[in-house]
Amino acid sequence: MEISNSKNTTVKFMILVIFFISLLNYSPTTSYACSCVEANSVKDELDRSSAVFSGEVIEIVDKNKSASLQSSNDPISVLFDVDESWKGVNQTQIVVYTERSEASCGYEFSLNNEYLVYAQEIDGTIKASYCSKTSLLSLAEEDLIELGIGEKPTEQVSIDLDVNEGDEDSTNNYLLYSTSLIVVLLLAVAVVNIKRLKKKP
Repeated sequence: MEISNSKNTTVKFMILVIFFISLLNYSPTTSYACSCVEANSVKDELDRSSAVFSGEVIEIVDKNKSASLQSSNDPISVLFDVDESWKGVNQTQIVVYTERSEASCGYEFSLNNEYLVYAQEIDGTIKASYCSKTSLLSLAEEDLIELGIGEKPTEQVSIDLDVNEGDEDSTNNYLLYSTSLIVVLLLAVAVVNIKRLKKKP
């Protein structure tokens, strides 16, 4: 009877290990729903924004794109060639950060498209939100009329996103190593239990 109970315990433990491993391969795409208040007028949005500019997306970097664990809240880096500026931007290129998905109030920019961007400076970085008046430039005619003629950026810069965003790779590697270590430890415990059962008469 004691051996039978031990075998049942080991089987249950192995099932838990397999279940845990399957969880590691699960990649959630959303974390919570985005809720926006009613859109502001162009003047109000201009006043409350730290940066307002138009430009073309020339590069998008998603450091967690290949990660086993993902969230709609993951940060995405978007590099713009700036065409005109109405507030807070005097450089020819700028990096804007946003969340991966609209589910977390991120704005889903597309490569090579032009946008009118209303962004906030938060903790020293420029962030765009789905809840702002940011939109495709081709759909922003009314905003452009109200904003008037913007200024051309005068400070020439060239930004390399791969260099600037390198720190996040170490975080992803740490997560991968940690989860791998946990799996190895669980498997080791399971093997020890099985050997212990085989030694019992």
